[in-house]
Amino acid sequence: MTLVSVFVVVVTILVFNRHGFIALAGLKGEVDRMTVFIDSLQVEIDSLESEIEKLRGDSLYLEKMVREILGWGRPGEYIVRFLWPEPERVPF
Repeated sequence: MTLVSVFVVVVTILVFNRHGFIALAGLKGEVDRMTVFIDSLQVEIDSLESEIEKLRGDSLYLEKMVREILGWGRPGEYIVRFLWPEPERVPF
């Protein structure tokens, strides 16, 4: 009987202790989530590095981006800008 009691106490401590199996499983889940997050950040870093290389080495791409961002056009081109209509105001 004493041996069973000691066994139950030891198993309880191993499972429910703050460093026990339940806490370990929670930490494993956290590590998995962080790994996925790190992988997504690495994909974003790779994409941004590719963008940097295009901007540094491809003058046509650089011109295209500048024209899009600043809304510039070449001589003889027409720039068309679409504006969202303002929402109708409801009287109080």
